[in-house]
Formats: sequence, structure tokens, C-alpha cells
Amino acid sequence: MTEPCAGPLVFSGRFLVDKGSSTDSMRYPGINLLTASVVTFAAPAMADDALVDQRLAFRLEYVVPADVRCPTEAALAELTSAKFRYDVFPESARASLSVTVRRAGGQLEAVLSARDEQGTVQWEETATPRGKCNDLVEDVALMVAVRFVTVKGEKPEAWALLVPPAPPEAPNPPPPSMPLPQLRRRAYEEPLFPPSTPSTPSTPSTPSAPDAPPFRTELSAAAVFAPFDTPNVAFGGAIQVSLRWPWASLGVEFRGVGDALGEVAEVPVRTWLLTAVGLPCLVIWERARVCMPISGGFYQATVGSQAKTGQGGAQPFVGVGLRVSYDFPIAARIKLRGYAEVMAAGTRGEIELVRPGARDTEQIWSMPFILPSIGVGAIWEP
Repeated sequence: MTEPCAGPLVFSGRFLVDKGSSTDSMRYPGINLLTASVVTFAAPAMADDALVDQRLAFRLEYVVPADVRCPTEAALAELTSAKFRYDVFPESARASLSVTVRRAGGQLEAVLSARDEQGTVQWEETATPRGKCNDLVEDVALMVAVRFVTVKGEKPEAWALLVPPAPPEAPNPPPPSMPLPQLRRRAYEEPLFPPSTPSTPSTPSTPSAPDAPPFRTELSAAAVFAPFDTPNVAFGGAIQVSLRWPWASLGVEFRGVGDALGEVAEVPVRTWLLTAVGLPCLVIWERARVCMPISGGFYQATVGSQAKTGQGGAQPFVGVGLRVSYDFPIAARIKLRGYAEVMAAGTRGEIELVRPGARDTEQIWSMPFILPSIGVGAIWEP
């Protein structure tokens, strides 16, 4: 049993206590070779002198996430048109082709959808996921060419033509085998086969999608291990809200760690370090980040119930450091993040002991100047 405290625990700038005793994707050579062979032998066989109204044409719709580096829409159109040997994406096209790039388990995939003039889906396919968007766009161009390039002598699909095909001419009626006055008079009055006027379907209006913000929001929660923030090993947690751009992020974190043992030199004193952290970061290779945490808060001490007399208190804390983190995607909008941090303390807390019958104080703990910590958490992108 600890002896009763002989003197008061005083906090005045210091804590005084009393005592009695966290690559590139593999290529697919077989598939690419087969696809390239089809396009290579099909494209030269096309009729170079084909009429304009016999050419396939689409309106291109290209959607890419804001934080993904991909070739531009013009680059995709040029790469695809090279397979057809003419501009396959004029503004006057009746059919449309949409290419939507999205994330898929840490890689990128593209969904291709071709629609006719009425908006009906005529073809839809998903490209094989790739690690780099440049490789994905090359696959998209090959997929479009393999699906729609026609060899010389074959007729393109009518719904995808730049100009709709003309309706077939009505057959001439056979001449009568014998004169029929009544039929002759009827022929002068009105034609037996009145010309039909083809109806031109109206092009459905496509609602314009709202512009996406240049950043996305991230919410995260992490478990923290800090061996030197308190007199004994400290554990705690942190929550964070941040905005991420393709090359940078800016977040605010609230962090708290507490002494796991709950005593100092056999005196029951519970210690905490509670801080708010500003977190500007530089994003590297989409998953890694280098951050400069700027921390401010207070160091809190609470005297345990076993102490006969005494009081607790708080001291201010400021610090700045370096944090390195890495993200591991586990779902479309969820990631795991591991990080390591080193913080330089601008202010340092101390705990001193007044022994019975002594006038001077004895320092029993002082916060180190360098405070390392590690954390593991989950990130959600709403």
C-alpha cells in the first residue's frame, strides 16, 4: 500500500505530486496481339473511296474522375480515328459513344456504351482493368475498332452511319395486259403508289451533367500508438476530415492519446495529450503522401483517487513535424491507411515530486523533444 501523501500536489506551470514512499499492371500480350492483328488486317481492306454517307460516326462522351491522370478527349478521338482512317467523331453524328473511366479495386477500368439516334443501347462492354490510364485508353481505341471497322464489301450498321440510308424505291406497277379505260382515268386522277415521306426521328436531348468539384472529401478514423507522448506507453485515436486534389490534400485532425499505466513513480496520475492538427500534404503516385502536421493543444494530468491531497492541471502544447502515409484500396470508396510521424515539441510538459519533509521538488518525468507515433486507420470517400 502507498503511504498517505504528506504534502500538497501543486500545479503552477509544472505538475507537482505528493508521495509518502501503412506498378504498373501486367500487359496481356496474347489479347493485344490478337486485337492488333484484327485491326491491322481490317483497316487496309476498307474502301478508301467510300461515300461519306456510308461512314460510321459517333458523338464522343468521355468521362474521367477528377483525380485520375488520363489522356484528353482529343487524344482518345485521334487514336480511335486512326483505326478508321477518317474522323469518326464529327459533331453531326447521329449515334453516340460514351467512355466512362472509373476505379476498380485499385486499378482503372472503362465502360463503353454505343447508342443509336433514339438513345437505345446497341453495344456495351467493359475494358479490362489497367494500372495506367494510358494503357486503358489504348485498349478502348482497339475495342471500338474491332467492333465497328468493316472490311471492303461489307455494309456498316445502319444505325451508326453519319447519314441515314435512303428508303428503298417503290417498285413500278406492272403494265396492264389489256386496256382498261377506268384504270387509265384513275391513273390521271391520282397515282396508284403515292410517294411516302419518311419521318425523321427527333434526337433525344441529353441532360448536361453538373460540373464535378475539383476536389473530393475524405473522412477517416485511426488508432494511434505513441510511446513517448506520456510517461508510459500511450494509446489513443484520431479522426480527420480532408479535401483531396490530384496532387495535394488539406485536412484537419483531432487526436488524443492517454497513458496506458496511469501512474508515475507509483503515484496514481492519469496523463493525456489532446491536440488539433492542421495537415497539409503532397500526394505522390496517387497513394502515398508526405505531410507537415502542425499541432496545438494541451497536456492534461489528473490525480488519482488514491492520493490523499493534490490537484491536476493542464499545460499548453505546440509542435510541428513530418508524416508519411500510404493508402491500400479495399473497396470502391474505402481505403486502409498506415502512417508514421515524428513531431518536434515546441513546449514540453514536466511532472515533479515533493517528498515529505523536503522543500525542493524532484523531477520524475519530462516530455522528450522528439515524439514519434504510428497509426492505422480507415478512409471513406462519400
